[in-house]
Amino acid sequence: MSQTTDRPTENPDTAPEVVLCIDADCPSCGWPERTLTVPQKVFGCPQCTHTSTERGA
Repeated sequence: MSQTTDRPTENPDTAPEVVLCIDADCPSCGWPERTLTVPQKVFGCPQCTHTSTERGA
């Protein structure tokens, strides 16, 4: 798990960004891993520009 401790603003209520690696194929390019960025709850692909708010989409 990769975690950044830098906050995007000076607001102490802003949660740090956490990026999880998920063993699921990208529906766009077929890459065998996807990412989940928390707290935004956005799934992405490290190989293409595909993003979604649903794991299977």
